[in-house]
Amino acid sequence: MSTQGDEADRLRAEIAATRSGLAETAEQLAAKTDVKGRAKEAAASAASSVAQTADEAKQRVSTAARTVADKAGSAASVVADKAGSGASVVANRAAGAATSVRRAVRDTDFAAEARRPLPWAVIAGAAAAVIVIVYAVRRRRG
Repeated sequence: MSTQGDEADRLRAEIAATRSGLAETAEQLAAKTDVKGRAKEAAASAASSVAQTADEAKQRVSTAARTVADKAGSAASVVADKAGSGASVVANRAAGAATSVRRAVRDTDFAAEARRPLPWAVIAGAAAAVIVIVYAVRRRRG
């Protein structure tokens, strides 16, 4: 009898395992047919993914903004330094040029320049031009 009892116990255990497996399979099939629940789950997953992506994008934008601000600040500092040194160079050169012009004006004797006779070449050129003009006018009338 012990073999029949053992056999019966084994069959009962097998039936219980089969029932458990069938119940699990039925639950899985029910979950697959629950379209509304699956849609909610997919929407929640998508929303979570969108929120994560948005957070990552915000972080990247924030990092990029900080980088741009840092570089802009250092570039502005460099430009200001160069502009300041360039301005001082221009100011020094302008002051030197103004001093040179003042010296030249101070050292020039305008009265002597005004009294100096015109160079002979200029006088001779003017006389030749007058002669050519007079000759051309007489020939036309003539």
